[in-house]
Amino acid sequence: MNTLKTERLLPLWENDTTPDAHRIVIISDLHLGIDDHFSETTRNKAALVSFLGQLNSSTIDELVIAGDLFDQWFVPVSYTGPTELKAYFTRVALNNAEIVAAIETLIQNGITVTYVPGNHDLLLTDDILAELIPGIKQARDVAGLGTHRTGARDEIVIEHGHRYNTFCAPDTLSNKELTGTYPSILPPGYFFTRVAATWVAEGKSAPQLNLPEVVQPTTDNIDQLGAYAYYQTWAGTINTFPISAGFTEPVINLDIDGYNDSYALSDLLPTLQADGTISAALYANVQRRWDALQEANNVTVKLPYNLATARVQDSTFCDEQAVTQYFNVDPSVDIVVFGHTHVPVFNSFTEGYNRKKTYVNSGTWIDKNLLGADMTFVVIESGQDTSVVRLMQYAADGTIADISQP
Repeated sequence: MNTLKTERLLPLWENDTTPDAHRIVIISDLHLGIDDHFSETTRNKAALVSFLGQLNSSTIDELVIAGDLFDQWFVPVSYTGPTELKAYFTRVALNNAEIVAAIETLIQNGITVTYVPGNHDLLLTDDILAELIPGIKQARDVAGLGTHRTGARDEIVIEHGHRYNTFCAPDTLSNKELTGTYPSILPPGYFFTRVAATWVAEGKSAPQLNLPEVVQPTTDNIDQLGAYAYYQTWAGTINTFPISAGFTEPVINLDIDGYNDSYALSDLLPTLQADGTISAALYANVQRRWDALQEANNVTVKLPYNLATARVQDSTFCDEQAVTQYFNVDPSVDIVVFGHTHVPVFNSFTEGYNRKKTYVNSGTWIDKNLLGADMTFVVIESGQDTSVVRLMQYAADGTIADISQP
């Protein structure tokens, strides 16, 4: 910690409980898009630039961007921009040049900036990001995932949180008949988000489709209960975000990650097959690969597919993994920070542990967060004996509120 720095333009450390601590700011889910006509973060970009600019003059040691920095998923099916990865993410960076420049300034001024992959930018490779933002550190373990350990006692774990989501965790095993030897990793959530983005771009006006119905399997058929949970999630998505395309109309043009074809909603929604099983053309029998995917994605405590999929849109399921995957298995972890859900959360635990454990979800910076506050972030003062954690919200006028819950 540079004790010569005395400027305090942000009231991040007003209590100053650990003056010699390692001070960390964590933001996530910026969702910077390629085109502001449909990007989720446009109005809040100016506030983000201001926020980063103030950090540049405050006494912090590290800024962690915990996933979904750039957005490759929230793109309507009608969009015809670049598909080559470097060209795509370069254009995203250009469309958000002031924010990228503000991050570069932090790095140039000696603040460590660390990036952790999210699901919306899981195809953003380390080489591409290093070229777009020189000097940025990257915390990666397998393709599309990363975990960052930091703090004065290495007591803090930061990851995006999509590792435990059956729709959003990188999928290295499905659709190989389509992608061949290409190491594709796009999960079903990519298609899910393209559908939702199209619904928004079309003015949320398309009528619902009549979808094929599937009967729930018997309770003893675990395999097909997983397939049914997958069907229910897709049926709910198509009904909640109806688009103007017909059910069998191939409008999802895909020329990335080893794919080179067009797909329809009928390729995504599982239906009853001739052999009596529930499956779809894309991600066929995906439930049968989940255990292997969890192993490949370094999931410590394996999660049952049918239960995880039934709660795929339940933000509290992601939050629970702080306890399941970290606090209950690694005594050295005192603080876990996830993003991903867009729901800012602050929880502390003492019962059953030898010292306090704190979980925080850093929320999001998208313009309109229907799931809670926007422009939220986490600050941590990590000391040799104790750490202080706060969940904060930035306002467009530059003020900051502590929204931590006891």
